[in-house]
Amino acid sequence: MQRNHMNPEFLLLSVLTSTCLFVISVLIYASGEFGPPALLHPSPSQYSNFSVTLENYSLLHDKDIQADLDVLSSSFHLDESLSTIPPQSMTAILPITPSSLLEAPYLLAPFLEYQEHIREVVIVCPADIASDVRRILQQIFSSLEFANHPDVTLQPWERHSGVISYILKAAATVSTDWVLVMDEKAFTGLPRSAQSVLLHPFNRTIPFGFSGEPLSRNLPDMHWGRGKPARYIRPPFVLQSSLAISLEDHILDRDSWVDIGGRIAELRIDGLGGLLFSADTEPSTGLLMGHGQATPLEIGGENLATATDTGMDIEALPARILPAKIAEPNPASFVFFLPTRADLRRLVPMICKMQVEKTHIRILVYQDVSDRPGHLDWKSEILETYQCTLAYDVLSGRDPLCFGARGRTVLSKWLRLSRAPVNVIFTLSEIDHLVSFLVSKKKFRGASMIQIPRSDLENTEWMASLSLEEWKNWHQPRVDITIITNNRPQSLTRLLKSLSNALYFGDELNLRITIEQDCDAETLRLSQNLNWTFGHVFLHHRVVHGGLLPAVVESWYPQNNNSYGLLLEDDTEVSPLFYAWIKMTLLRYRYGKESNKTPRIFGISLYQQKNLELPPEGRRPFNPRTLFSEAGLSFPATPYLSQVPCSWGAVYFPEHWREFHDYLGVRLGETALNLKTQVVPDVRSNKWSKSWKKFFIELVYLRGYVMLYPNYEDFVSLSTNHLEVGSHVKQRSREKQELFLLPLMKLDEPLGSSSLLDLPDHTLPSLEMLPVLNLTGSITSVGALIAQGNARRNELLHCGFPSELFSIRSLMCTNSAPNRTV
Repeated sequence: MQRNHMNPEFLLLSVLTSTCLFVISVLIYASGEFGPPALLHPSPSQYSNFSVTLENYSLLHDKDIQADLDVLSSSFHLDESLSTIPPQSMTAILPITPSSLLEAPYLLAPFLEYQEHIREVVIVCPADIASDVRRILQQIFSSLEFANHPDVTLQPWERHSGVISYILKAAATVSTDWVLVMDEKAFTGLPRSAQSVLLHPFNRTIPFGFSGEPLSRNLPDMHWGRGKPARYIRPPFVLQSSLAISLEDHILDRDSWVDIGGRIAELRIDGLGGLLFSADTEPSTGLLMGHGQATPLEIGGENLATATDTGMDIEALPARILPAKIAEPNPASFVFFLPTRADLRRLVPMICKMQVEKTHIRILVYQDVSDRPGHLDWKSEILETYQCTLAYDVLSGRDPLCFGARGRTVLSKWLRLSRAPVNVIFTLSEIDHLVSFLVSKKKFRGASMIQIPRSDLENTEWMASLSLEEWKNWHQPRVDITIITNNRPQSLTRLLKSLSNALYFGDELNLRITIEQDCDAETLRLSQNLNWTFGHVFLHHRVVHGGLLPAVVESWYPQNNNSYGLLLEDDTEVSPLFYAWIKMTLLRYRYGKESNKTPRIFGISLYQQKNLELPPEGRRPFNPRTLFSEAGLSFPATPYLSQVPCSWGAVYFPEHWREFHDYLGVRLGETALNLKTQVVPDVRSNKWSKSWKKFFIELVYLRGYVMLYPNYEDFVSLSTNHLEVGSHVKQRSREKQELFLLPLMKLDEPLGSSSLLDLPDHTLPSLEMLPVLNLTGSITSVGALIAQGNARRNELLHCGFPSELFSIRSLMCTNSAPNRTV
């Protein structure tokens, strides 16, 4: 039989060609560096030289090419030249099972702080423990002092599918381009450096992680920064969401990560199930990213339901699952976004005072771009003033920052340098690219966003006296202005002008004008043509003459307990800083520390008392500073509490005004007392039969209520009264007018200190330090006033049981006793 012989020349040519191709292949791929970025502080400006792509790398599952693997294993290397994924482009999937339920605070802890790349955390759990998970999450987030973290959502699943399958289903439905896949252990046992790589992953399509099985066990041992091609990887790992969609479509015979790796290898042209990196050793600590893990939250046994699938009693749990509660960031962290250096100079008094309090402050000027040459995104500058030295950053380049993709990246990089989660973001109310971006981003919902008009910046020094708690409640109080007018158009014009010239620091205030039935045409015209740019205007015109009592009492009613009424008669005039006084005092005594709150304060006066109106012998001059000095008080210039309600410019609190409405109903209806009964002994107001103040004084006396009054030098006030002829003033003399006319506080001088902070230690005193005066101007205490009111109540109504706060039926003993009159 004739045997065919291969042409020797053809055989030699084939061998040479194969050898050349192999050598070229090895040279090409051995020159590349593969792997996630080194555990360095990420510097995207350095991530530009990575050119070798894993998609072109093909491995054959043939033992004969083990030498190829030996060479290539050294090329998977963590290199700082790699680029990270875009900001906010990754979703983390965290499964919680019955066995990991009680560890949920620890598992979630790394995501309870700002994450540059993670937009959302999706928690998946079996449906039968979803209620337990939800309760744990509620407890976690109620304990947080800030919420500058990714969004967290919960997705329960039915038991008929395995946990891995449901993780993939959740990963396939995310809206981001990347997914961080975790199992029920999350980052447990993973070194902090490896966690940083997963939280700041490199921008490549191949999945990578720190646990799994290498493609060949004959590859050299790994050390930190070197990786191996993997047959499969286990969580936690990072992959593209598009790959997750393909995996979710694949019906797995077994719910295992081995199957997942095999499916990934089938989908990729390189035949890899992923990249596997060593987490056994750490790099130098100096190279680690500056993103520490969040401290786990405290979850007390009394607030945590027993896990349905574990049967474990929370009280029997070991102490290690009750970590310390996250403390309030100390110092507080403020970020100022300012368009120009001129805006920064306007804020110098406030920021310098905040620096004294050791507040952590960062400032970015974003429209006055730096013209100094350089490749950095921003430049650091120093502003020297006689008050302090301020460090701030100015954007580099020729064009102001616009918030497209580049703008968001620059902002994210700049914010990442903050040492603590941001508590307050301060910017201007004038809308530009940056302000629009900040307002629209949910990412900043954990910080208070304060937007101040440029025209108000030079009068913000008083804000430096606010505590962090008060800053965080900046947007809570809402003040409505009510004007009571009749037929004094000149007075109304003066009041409206002073209101329009006042500063409101970006807040919205609605204005309501209550007009009597017989008002003149000019007053009506002024009210109808008013241009009020700070909120809405409402007109209330009576059809039947009611007099001053119903005109005042019915002029305002609170919508909720954050609603406050500023009542102004038309012969008053306000200081341009009147609202700053209102805001500062409301935040301190209504929204600050619990020790500064009391239900006994019913309002805030803008007007300083210069005379005592209620002593039975008649009006007499009054100077609180003299009184406090003679009494030996350490700070005679302190604000104080008085039982006297102010009618010449004052804010009334919602709970007390509602109660006053109820009291008038009972009192005028003579349900419990005869209308002629003198509730308050020995005061002149008993003769004011048509005055609303007479009845408010009665309520104040029975309850032991007090109002906060200013006490500035020379009676400088936030409102004044011009004593116009009207319902209670029949004639007006110069001497009488001078008794009530006070100097108004002026705007701050450019280089001067704030008049509002002419206070003890330049801040509002704590509640316990405020002096207390009774109706006739004698120093007393709130406790003594309450006891005095209770005694008078028992004397008038013969009911000694305690009354409920803000309940008139309880106060007037109409719940359990029959109606009676005295």
